[in-house]
Amino acid sequence: MSSIGLGDKWKKWMVSSVTKARVSVLVNGTLTDEFSPQKWIRLNILLERAKEIGLLKGASIEPSELKLSRLQFADNNIIFYEDVKEEIIVIKRILKCFEVISGLKINFHKSVVCGVEVSDEKTQEFASILNCSSQKLPLKYLGFPLGASLRSRRTWKPVVDKIRFTLASWKRKLLSFAGSLTLIRLVLSN
Repeated sequence: MSSIGLGDKWKKWMVSSVTKARVSVLVNGTLTDEFSPQKWIRLNILLERAKEIGLLKGASIEPSELKLSRLQFADNNIIFYEDVKEEIIVIKRILKCFEVISGLKINFHKSVVCGVEVSDEKTQEFASILNCSSQKLPLKYLGFPLGASLRSRRTWKPVVDKIRFTLASWKRKLLSFAGSLTLIRLVLSN
C-alpha cells in the first residue's frame, strides 16, 4: 500500500477491515452467527510471499507500471499473472497448499482462466494446467462485467435488472418509493 502512495490512515483502515471484519452468511433466509473470515487471508499471505521471492510477478498496469497480483472479496478471487507457464504452475501449487493449510477446497470447475492479449492456445494450456475452463472477456466478477464497454447500456442492463428485481422484493417489505429511488441512485452512482 505504501508503494502506491497510500497514507498511514488509509493503511490502518485497510488493515482494520481485514483483521477485524466480521461477516455472517445467509442460509435459507436466516443469518448465521458472525465470524471472522480468516482462512482467505492465508491465501493472500501465500500469494504475497510468492511475489516477494520472485515466483510470481503479477500483471503490469500501464502506464504506471503498478503490479497487480490479485483482487479478493470474501471467497471470490482474481489472480493476475504473466503469461508464463511457470507462473501458472506456481499458482496451482499455492492453491493446493492453501487447501492443505486451510482445510478448504478450491472449486476448479467454477474457476476460469481469462487471457488478456494472450493467444487462445496459451489460455487453453493454462486452463488445462489448472483443470478449469477458459473464457474470453468480458467475464463476470461479483455480478459485474469485467472487460466490457462501461459506456454501453447493454453492459449494465443485467446489473440494473438485478437491482430492480431485488428492489421489487424489498419495496414490498421495507422501502417507500422515495427510499427505493434513493437506494437506486446510491448504487448506480457507486
